[in-house]
Amino acid sequence: MAPKKKPQKADGEVDLFEEFKKKLKKNEQEFETPKIPAVQEIFKRMDELGECKSWCFDSEFDPMAFRILWHSLEQVHYNEIAAIRVWKCNGGDESVRSICYYLDSEPKPPVQDLQFVDNGLTALGCEMLARTFGPQGNKDINFLRLDFNPFGTPGIEKLSWGLSQNERLRYLSLQYCNIGEDGGQFLTHILMYYRSAIEVLKLRGNYLGNRGVVDVLNGAKRSKSLTDIDLYDNKFADTPEVVSVLKDLFSSNLTLVRYDLSGNLISDAGAQALVQSMIPLNHLDKVFVTEQVSSKTWEALDEITSGKGKKGKKKK
Repeated sequence: MAPKKKPQKADGEVDLFEEFKKKLKKNEQEFETPKIPAVQEIFKRMDELGECKSWCFDSEFDPMAFRILWHSLEQVHYNEIAAIRVWKCNGGDESVRSICYYLDSEPKPPVQDLQFVDNGLTALGCEMLARTFGPQGNKDINFLRLDFNPFGTPGIEKLSWGLSQNERLRYLSLQYCNIGEDGGQFLTHILMYYRSAIEVLKLRGNYLGNRGVVDVLNGAKRSKSLTDIDLYDNKFADTPEVVSVLKDLFSSNLTLVRYDLSGNLISDAGAQALVQSMIPLNHLDKVFVTEQVSSKTWEALDEITSGKGKKGKKKK
């Protein structure tokens, strides 16, 4: 198949991508920065397909060159980027600073998907993101992934400043971020915001423990939009308080239909207590507890969440 030609601009219409390339070249020469391989791939994709909505970076880059890139985009008000993904680039907080500078510019770029994965973010980077996701920040981003950045509780505290006032974000992934027990309260602040739109919350691989997970579950009870929560491997056990809060959440929040509680210290007795509380409920889709329960408990859980034998549910 022949390469797709870049659409021609109407007479008098400015080609923002060409303007950006000129500005970037000028800035690279002025500040003597090296070219970023990922940007050269984007140029190639634009030449071959005529568009490139997802800007992905998956190898280390020169910090100054990265800053020049986003300043150049801001200078020409380039607005054709839908996703920005920075994966394992060792860019740290400075890469966040550069991208947030672009995201906070006027008019706000219509980016919807933002990801910094295994990129060395600290609480400082989280503070920058909080400003971007706050009331005066970018209104279009609905997907945020910050997995494998060990910013811990200090980071989620800073991040909550913005996310506890955000009404556009729908997907939030904070997996393996070293969030401890004290971090649960800040996650609660995010979930309980009355205009929160978060539907999916991924928290696997953190260290919430009993106290932290109770805080998160109490926050989930207040959420009107949450449908899916992943608490895999968060080092909590089936204490009476944890079991009680889970049972209360099952019955009080009918929007939340998917739970992953596996990888934690839930005994067969604890799992059975949860199963008993689910029997009268019709809304649950999937509840993963632990692989260590008896086959009888596992089968009962599968039957309940698959809809078999539930009143009011018809087979298709």
